[in-house]
Amino acid sequence: MAIYQSPKNRLHRDFFYLNDEVAINSLSALESGKVDEIVSRTTTAREGGFSGEVKIPVVDLGVGASKKASSEIEEEMVRTRTRFSIFDAWYQLLHEKKAVGAFDGWGEGALEGVEPGDTIEFRAELSQGPLQTVLRLFLWFADQATRDGNLFSQKGEELKTTANSSKSIRQLLGDASDDDDEVPLLATPVGQPGPSVLLSVSKKWLIGRMGQLGGTFGIVGQVVQIVEAGEEYPVLRLTKDVSPTPLEIDTLKDAVQHFVEPAKGLGVEVEASESVVQGPVLVIKPIAIYR
Repeated sequence: MAIYQSPKNRLHRDFFYLNDEVAINSLSALESGKVDEIVSRTTTAREGGFSGEVKIPVVDLGVGASKKASSEIEEEMVRTRTRFSIFDAWYQLLHEKKAVGAFDGWGEGALEGVEPGDTIEFRAELSQGPLQTVLRLFLWFADQATRDGNLFSQKGEELKTTANSSKSIRQLLGDASDDDDEVPLLATPVGQPGPSVLLSVSKKWLIGRMGQLGGTFGIVGQVVQIVEAGEEYPVLRLTKDVSPTPLEIDTLKDAVQHFVEPAKGLGVEVEASESVVQGPVLVIKPIAIYR
C-alpha cells in the first residue's frame, strides 16, 4: 500500500531561470489583452495595496532614504509579480492552443518530428559539465588572487601568471561580462539514453545560483537547431557573430587541451573533446527552468 499520495497537478513552480522578455513579447503578439490586464492589476496593487494597509519594513535611514528604499522595494515587488504572472498566462495560452511539444519518455528516436522553432517542454537533469566547472572555478580563484588578506592572495610573477591564464579563459568564454555571460548547460532528459540536449542560460535571467544545479528540472524552451548524427557542435563559442565553423571547433579543442592537466589538480577529469558535443544534438533556447 502506497504511503505517499502524489499531487494531481504541479501548480507551484520554484524557478531557477525565467526569460520573461520572451514570454511578454510572445504574449503581446498572441493576446495583448492578457498583458494589459496583468500590468494593470499589478500597478493597481502598487498604487492601492502597498500604500494602504500593506506595510513594507524599511531600515530607518532618514525620511528621504526611507522613501527611496520603500519605492525601490515596491517597484521590485510589482516587477516580480508581473514577470511570473505573464509567464503563467503565456504558458497556459500555449497549452490551450496545443502549441507546446512534449516527449513521451526519451530515447534514440526522441527527435523524430522535432523542428527548429518548436516550443517544447521536458524534464531533465542539468549539468555544467567538467570543462565549464573547471574554467569558471579558475576564474573565481583568479578573482580571489587579486584580493589581499585571503587564503588565495597572490603577488608578483605568480599573480601575473594567474592573470594571463584568466584572460585566456575569458576569451574561451567569449569575453562575456557578467550581464551578457551565457553558461552552456547539458541536459539529460528523463527516460532512456538518447540524443544530447544543449542549452545556454544567460546570467541576466537567472533566479537561482549556478551552484544550485542538481536534481531534475522542468524546462520550457524553443528549438534552435538539430545537429545531425556524425556532426559536431561547439559547447563553447569563440565568436557569436557567425555560425560554428570547423576552424573554430579545431581551435577550441587545441585550446582546451591546455586545461586537461591543471584540471586534474582540482580533482576534475576534463577531456579536450568536451569542447564539442557529438550529434545527434538538440540545441534549445531556454525560456523557463523550474522544479
